[in-house]
Amino acid sequence: MARTAPGRAIFETRHSAKKGLDARLDKAEQAIAELNRQGRGRKRFDEEGLRAAVAFILSRYDVVGLLVAYYYVATKTTRKRAYLGRPAQELTVVTATVSTSRAATAYNNTVQCLGWRVFVCNDDELSLGEAVLAYREEYIIEHGFNRLRGKLLGLTPLYLTSTTRIKGLIRLLSIGLRVLCLVEFTVRKALQEQGEKLDGIYAGNPKRATVRPTTEMMLRAFVGISRVTVNFGGTDWHCVPPLNDVQSRILALLGFSAAIYQALGRQSGEVGAKMGEP
Repeated sequence: MARTAPGRAIFETRHSAKKGLDARLDKAEQAIAELNRQGRGRKRFDEEGLRAAVAFILSRYDVVGLLVAYYYVATKTTRKRAYLGRPAQELTVVTATVSTSRAATAYNNTVQCLGWRVFVCNDDELSLGEAVLAYREEYIIEHGFNRLRGKLLGLTPLYLTSTTRIKGLIRLLSIGLRVLCLVEFTVRKALQEQGEKLDGIYAGNPKRATVRPTTEMMLRAFVGISRVTVNFGGTDWHCVPPLNDVQSRILALLGFSAAIYQALGRQSGEVGAKMGEP
């Protein structure tokens, strides 16, 4: 199996998480800045309402403690003169605004904690790196459930009334699931022992190689193979196309001889010669 250095993986995870944190901070700052905009149809906040709106934004983007909000309250008094029997009066308008800055210490402490996970292991002899690699390479049973619902096995809603038939179908598909898992395990183990990768199984990118091919990817490499049967002189002759390099290598990784495939059309060369005769 391919093994990635734990330190590099943690760094990549932290970098990705940091980008997400920075994006949330940017969105929170923009949303808070929008609260200061004034105009027709826009809500005018007092200080209490503004604080509540900012608290909601910080909680929404999960950046509480990472942004520091500064509130400003401005009071403007306008005197209106008397007009048509209306007495003179003074109108006082209170406007609250807010600005933000990032808390550098809290931000740095948060970034330092990004990408870390807690692993619990019952093997005291494993080092940290070995424990992380063992965790990444563990068998995950949920992958089998996904395969049962996939195209190859296709365990879709059953329209069967007989319990026996339902059990039989599920047991038959479970055999197919075991075959898929066994093929994948055998090829990956062979690649690990050889220290090599398998290429030619990615559609549109034949040079891309992997040490963890899936059975579905390898089966797609055999798409298009057909067996032609011709009755000539009262005898059935079978013809199969030759395997390409990728197909032959997959069989070799599985421990199968190419003779198994060639046995499907032993007289294919003779058939070609006879069919080419005038």
